[in-house]
Amino acid sequence: MKIALVQMKPVLHDKPKNLEMMHYHIQKASLQKCQLILFPELVLTGYFTREKTKELAEDINGESILQLKDWAREYNLMIIAGFPEKVEEEVFNSAVIIDQKGEIVGTYQKVHLWDEEEKYFSAGQNFPVWQTVFGTIGVMICYDTEFPETARILAEKGASIILAPTANMTPLEHLQKTYIQSRAAENQVFVATTNRIGVEETTHFFGQSAAANPFGELLVLGGGEENQYYVEVDFSEIKAARDKFCYLADRRPSVYQSAINRKGETIV
Repeated sequence: MKIALVQMKPVLHDKPKNLEMMHYHIQKASLQKCQLILFPELVLTGYFTREKTKELAEDINGESILQLKDWAREYNLMIIAGFPEKVEEEVFNSAVIIDQKGEIVGTYQKVHLWDEEEKYFSAGQNFPVWQTVFGTIGVMICYDTEFPETARILAEKGASIILAPTANMTPLEHLQKTYIQSRAAENQVFVATTNRIGVEETTHFFGQSAAANPFGELLVLGGGEENQYYVEVDFSEIKAARDKFCYLADRRPSVYQSAINRKGETIV
């Protein structure tokens, strides 16, 4: 499977402009014979939507999502893109997963909200995975990558690749690559992140989109400019990585839980 990681600068509050840029990248990825395209966190609206978050939010039948479904079908390309998702009276920081036939596979709602996000978004409560023609896919969004439990749960549910739309900012450059490689190595799966670029308010988003294989080896590392990076994924590498030892199989959850239950004890 060939994946396009789209590193772009969304225009704050301007969904038509952002869709225009996304269309350009979808066309480009199609010409490069990609099967999946990954956009950054909140690519549809920009990051600091603040008081306009509810106004900009869409449900899965929203105009922008319908447009992405049309393009997925037209270009025979699976699309994963971040957007503010309206679900009844709540808004989630979500990613929509659309298959090559233009059908919505599902949405992932960010569980770990960063900093002031909790003022505008509800927190997700689940880590779903989806069976696709390419394999089992899991999604985590930005801050989720910093919690090893996120990727571990997705891997335990059978995810062979975990994709992370991201809006990561300076001065955290030294951590992003480390988290992507660590989540891949400790679960022996593929992990990829697309990070946005540009400045909103006083925050600089640094890019450096990355992907790692089940051995934890870096497959690609982007720069700080607008670009499209490509990753070739061979799922047979998962079996190769797990042949000699398998972290998932060698875990001892009962011991971990016992240790947690004894955390208040004094060891003499």
